[in-house]
Amino acid sequence: MLCTGAPASAVTIGGGGGGGVGQGAFVIGDGNATVESHVTFWGARWWQENSLSGGAAPASFKGFADTTGETLCGSPWMTRPGNSSEPPDAPLPELIEVIVASEVGKSGPTIAGDAVGVALVRTDPGYKPDPGHAGTGTVVAKLC
Repeated sequence: MLCTGAPASAVTIGGGGGGGVGQGAFVIGDGNATVESHVTFWGARWWQENSLSGGAAPASFKGFADTTGETLCGSPWMTRPGNSSEPPDAPLPELIEVIVASEVGKSGPTIAGDAVGVALVRTDPGYKPDPGHAGTGTVVAKLC
């Protein structure tokens, strides 16, 4: 579900089968969510390339939340480690909404986090649903 104020060309990405209320979404750290910042929203090094005010994310989180709330802003999310979160196929749209998280943690096989905001990201080419092919882009707006 798009946040109020998002351009009509922006989309919330759906994954391959998380089965949650929402369609799934990529995540960036709240320390990276400033307009004009270049961000990594998917990849093997997500935990190293995203800054979270609540502490470091687990290395097994690659950046895709496959179970989200009905709205992205303010709703907690969950996912599974690595590409078992079933991120969307390539190519991605030019503009995507991403969750802005301040905390990401792991308990057993479940990874969960908060959503302190939503940002609009203009995607770069090169993404593939394999953590070895990072998804990157530039934050163009904070939506909520």
